[in-house]
Amino acid sequence: MLHGHGDDGYRYDAPVRANFSSNTWPGLDHTALQHYLSERFAVVRSYPEPAAETLAAQIAAMEGVDPAEVVVTNGATEAIYLIAQAHRGGRAAIVAPTFSEYADASALADGAVQYIDRAQFAAGAWDRADLVWLCNPNNPTGEVMARAELLALVARHPQVRFVVDLAYAAFCAEEPVRAGDVRTHPNLIVVHSLTKRFAIPGLRLGYLVAAGAIAGAVARFRPPWSVNALALEAGHFLLKHQAALAPRLAPYLAEARRVMATINWLPGLTVRTSATGFFLIELARGRSDELKRDLLHRHGLLVRDAANFHGLDARHVRIATQTPAENRWLEEALAQWTHS
Repeated sequence: MLHGHGDDGYRYDAPVRANFSSNTWPGLDHTALQHYLSERFAVVRSYPEPAAETLAAQIAAMEGVDPAEVVVTNGATEAIYLIAQAHRGGRAAIVAPTFSEYADASALADGAVQYIDRAQFAAGAWDRADLVWLCNPNNPTGEVMARAELLALVARHPQVRFVVDLAYAAFCAEEPVRAGDVRTHPNLIVVHSLTKRFAIPGLRLGYLVAAGAIAGAVARFRPPWSVNALALEAGHFLLKHQAALAPRLAPYLAEARRVMATINWLPGLTVRTSATGFFLIELARGRSDELKRDLLHRHGLLVRDAANFHGLDARHVRIATQTPAENRWLEEALAQWTHS
């Protein structure tokens, strides 16, 4: 789905004052990263490492796994497509509604796709799937399955490979699963997004962790130099300084809860409970694309039309919590829309 995601302000002839459509960390200060990359810009004169070996070793040390169990990728999306290719022609079960690229990647790899809901997933109710895709915490709903429950399910189905997308693990208080869990659960593959965690979607940087044999099988489909030199430099810097750069989670979640409660009080808008800072709004009247256009053209606020998620429809909009000032702009704009 090339053009159905958030952060699509480039498609509209209207300035974006605040972007609620992309669920990356809000307000992250990139000044230090910018200075570092400026100083390291000469790396673009040479090819990067073919398989990002040095960054893979840095990630492995951080996650407590072997470097052979880490595959660094051009964003988490590349990891998703590589995993699908490594399981080409298989049967995939996707816990929906969720990120569309699991289905797109599986279809591109000639896989049969089956959608299941979270209750079916928890009950192990899928039709002979070889591969099960779960986003945890889930995009767009913000739901999260606890680590113990998830690992128990993985252990009960050793013949199935579970891909757990942890792109938003840093955005919630619950622990969804650990990369090191692949060592005790060899049918588990975890995917991480440094793009989301450090709000660098334009650089594209992610990785997966899996048992050595699985990681090796996936890596065979990755082209050489898929991660560019500046992205690798950014990865080294961000992981080295992650403690200082990471936003504080408690204030972020507190602000998200405040925003959800405020919007939920508005007539005709129902907010779905979320464990993180992004959440769904269900409209009692009007369409999601109409609301999106109104917010953008009248207020300069960009939201995510969630109608194209499998299992959702034109009543749904996804909001990603931003700074307190920007959130109040959205609350005021939504109040105007509900009373128009």
